[in-house]
Formats: sequence, C-alpha cells, structure tokens
Amino acid sequence: MDPGIDDAWALTVICALKRLKGVSTVAGNVPLDNTFGNARRVLGVLGVDNAPVLPGAEGPLMSRLITAKAFHGDKGLGEWEGDIAPVSPHTPRVWSWWDDHAQELTTSHLIATGPLTNLAIGALAFPRLTDTWRSVTCMCGALPGAQVDKAQEFNIYVDPHAADIVFHWVKRLRLIGINVAHRALIPVSDLARLERYGRVGQMLSGMLQFYSERSRGEGGDPGAFPIDDVVAVAAVAEPDLFSWQELPLAVVREGPLRGTVVVSPIDLNRQPVRVAVDVDVHGFREWLWDAMSAFAASASTPL
Repeated sequence: MDPGIDDAWALTVICALKRLKGVSTVAGNVPLDNTFGNARRVLGVLGVDNAPVLPGAEGPLMSRLITAKAFHGDKGLGEWEGDIAPVSPHTPRVWSWWDDHAQELTTSHLIATGPLTNLAIGALAFPRLTDTWRSVTCMCGALPGAQVDKAQEFNIYVDPHAADIVFHWVKRLRLIGINVAHRALIPVSDLARLERYGRVGQMLSGMLQFYSERSRGEGGDPGAFPIDDVVAVAAVAEPDLFSWQELPLAVVREGPLRGTVVVSPIDLNRQPVRVAVDVDVHGFREWLWDAMSAFAASASTPL
C-alpha cells in the first residue's frame, strides 16, 4: 500500500478484523519515505507491533513517480501529520522477504491498494511468487467499457507497466476497479460516527475530513466520497457482497490512453482476472461500520 488516507482506513479495518500479517509499502500517493513512515505510525495508533512493515519500490518501473498530494496532503495523511522514515538503499525490500517466506504465505490473501510495482518486481525476480498467495486483490483500474467518471485510475496510471505484468502472470487475481469502488460511497454525514471509536476514530476523523473535502462528488454524489481501498478489503472479507466476472486483462502502457484497462482475448497465456462488476452498497456500509465496532469504547456502544 501507499498510505494515503483511504489506505489508512483500509489498514484500520484489516486490523479490526485481526487479519493483518504484514504491510509492504510502495511509492504512490506520496514518496516511499512517507508511505513507509505512515504505515508504521498508523499501526502504532492501532496498537499493532507484531506485524512487519517492509519498504518496496521508490518509483515506477519505467517512468517518474506521480503523486496524489492534492487528495492526501504533502505527507500523505492530510492534516494528521505524517511521519517520514528514510529508507536506506541497503534496506531489504519486501519482495526478498516474500521469497524467504513464500511457503507460509500460501494461506495468505494479498491486498494491493497502491501501484503494483512491488508485486511486479517480485513476480519478475522470483517467479514462484506469481503462484504463492491464496488470492491477490488489487484496487486499481476500471472494468473495460464501464461508465466511470474517469478512464484512468491512479494506481494503474502511476505504473502501467507493473500493472500489465501483474495482470499477465499473477494467479488467483481479483480486480476492484473504480467503476465499482465509486458506487460504494460513504456519506460525508457518516464521518460523525468516528467519534465513537476513541483514539482510532480521532485519527481517521482528521484524515477523512481532509480527504472527503477533496474527493466528494467523485462517484456522482456531492454529499458522499469514495473510499476505494476499504472496498478492496471488503472484497476479501465479504466477497459475496460483490458480483464477479472473469476476463483476461491488459493495460495500455504508453500514450494518451496510458493506464486504461482493456480486455485481451487474443493473449491465451494470460491468467483470467476475477473482476468485480457490482457491489451491494448497503451491505458494504453495514460491514464497514460493524468492523469498526472493534474500536468502540465498550461493547454496548450502539452503531
């Protein structure tokens, strides 16, 4: 992940579900030093100190880094001051850790909420990693032909070469595109519910006020905002909330359509990707707030 405000909420929900095994960070919403530091700081607030946080790629495979500071703030977490943790060039990177632990990762679900650079490098350097995880769920792109508010989605646009490698080689791959994630909107009025969740709620509230002011209306409702990365977590935790279709996919890597996901029916070597085509919005919202109840001040706090 590339925390990032919606990544921070996604990480919070995974911890609420007690399903976190580790975090890898990648440059995306902000540079790697920020995403690495942000992940560690969020986990500190969540009281999680037993999961590895590992740095990955400092930039895309074949282009310069494009960030999303306009949505996430200069350091990535809005007005909640993000941490900077400089990553040494000699620091072991996540793909080496994955290779060393490949056998124990076979029961793990990998959720990618940032550019796919780490996963692509892992697949190229250690081909066995393409068949390691129980599932790999990517929050990126948009279903080909879907009516969305923009054709190119940030995570794929930042590193389209990495995305195409992942779509080609990684097995048991699932895609949550913005055409679906931007249906599962959070009403701005719902942010008041975060007051029920103590220090965790205070952390998220400050971030999400900043984020919602800049992203509201992206899904077509001016009173709501998308929280894409949390939708990717829901796809793993509650896959029945979604409708799915299998398609062989590729990514346009250069030119004016850079970052556009396309169907690749002529490439018989590509693994079929399980693509979300719809989501139960009401069910998603209920699931999210039910998960957040793990941080309630007491078990009797009403939702």
